[in-house]
Amino acid sequence: MNTNDRTLRRFLIPLDTGESYVRPIAFMKCLAATLGRRIEKVTLLHVMAGRYLSQHMTNIDVRVGSIISTDKFRKLRSDYLDREIRPTLEAAKKELESSGIQAPIEIVIDDGEPVERIVKKANEDDYSTLILQRSNASRVEEMFVGSVTSGVLHREVKGTIYLPGNMPQGGVCPPKSCLIALGAFPGDQVVLERASVLLAACGDNLEKVVLAHVLDVVKCSEEMTDGTVSGSYIDDLLGKAADFLAAQGIAKDKIIQAVGCGNPADVLVDEINMQEVGIVFMGRRDRTALKELFMGSISRKIIYRCPKRTVVLVSAE
Repeated sequence: MNTNDRTLRRFLIPLDTGESYVRPIAFMKCLAATLGRRIEKVTLLHVMAGRYLSQHMTNIDVRVGSIISTDKFRKLRSDYLDREIRPTLEAAKKELESSGIQAPIEIVIDDGEPVERIVKKANEDDYSTLILQRSNASRVEEMFVGSVTSGVLHREVKGTIYLPGNMPQGGVCPPKSCLIALGAFPGDQVVLERASVLLAACGDNLEKVVLAHVLDVVKCSEEMTDGTVSGSYIDDLLGKAADFLAAQGIAKDKIIQAVGCGNPADVLVDEINMQEVGIVFMGRRDRTALKELFMGSISRKIIYRCPKRTVVLVSAE
């Protein structure tokens, strides 16, 4: 099923306070400059997780949901919002409005467990795109302390997830280069469709698109000829992907086909760095943190090892 029609239309941006919101807002401004009127709605979401109650909860064994209905705690919530939360969200909204976004920009503030609320909002309100703050925690810290972004990545989310990288001063808009990782899976077509919408909108600013595929050692030896990887298998996979992108208006002379052998994460990281791409598109699998610890994940490794790149995770529908 072609998903182009709903791609990059409705945006959910969960935000925390402080400087951590700067990167997702800067990236949203970049998308606005690229997509224009395609954008239908932007929602800035903040989930408080009961933090405004912490100083009043000593020795009180009661569920947050039952006490926030009282007048006293409603006032605590309101005061906390006005002092700590709303100014940041209003500043972010104003910054987006000044970038030329004509679609409605709403602010939503919720109470509860952040990961649960974000995933629920994203799925129930049919957002096409989530822009998440990149975690600054180490892998070990995320496993034992946790982070909202890490939690969302392990949940089933229908929309496409964007994790903005460290953008240069002022950003690069529209994006000039992209790598699309293809794994010979049924979900590859959805990844191509989602990527093609953004890439086509970049127009002449787009300089190159790298279609990358990694073979395991056994398959690599089967496809190796005169020291290079070739064969109908590769031509069929990457050739058809290139044809699809060309049909979406992306010039074929800008499309590079790259095939590597070995550990997928290592090969892709090397290709990303060598090609100096700005955005990486790949499919995502829903895994628990425990499975992640023992099994590893290509997408997770790329997120940690390529902090300067924007990583886009696409779920097959």
